This record gives sequence, C-alpha cells and structure tokens, in this order.
Amino acid sequence: MALALLTTSTAGCATAPSSACPREVEYSAEQQRRAADELSALPRDGMVRGTMMPDYGRLRDQARACRGAE
Repeated sequence: MALALLTTSTAGCATAPSSACPREVEYSAEQQRRAADELSALPRDGMVRGTMMPDYGRLRDQARACRGAE
C-alpha cells in the first residue's frame, strides 16, 4: 500500500514544463548592479545574506527546473 502511494505521489513529478510553474522576474543590468551594491553593504552573516538570499536562489533554481530550463 505504501509503495502504491509513493508511486502515485511521485508520478506527478514529470520533467515536462508546467504552466503552473512560477516565472522568474527579469532584472535589467542596471537593477542588478544596484542590487549588488546594496547587497555588498550588508553584513555577510546577517539574515539577508546568510539566509534569505540563498533561499531566493534556491527558489529561482526550482522555478527553472519546474519549467525544464537549465
């Protein structure tokens, strides 16, 4: 029974892109430069650089994987 449930639950993990995948926001080069300047001013071990930015990076990676992008 457990194997049947596991098989059913993993069947939804197809590699085809889904329209339900979140879209990444595109930022201009100027926006990216300004953000990098602001980010470099923050403490390395603080909440933003230590926790939130890595989480955001993983979220963007998951959105790309959901769409089948590299």
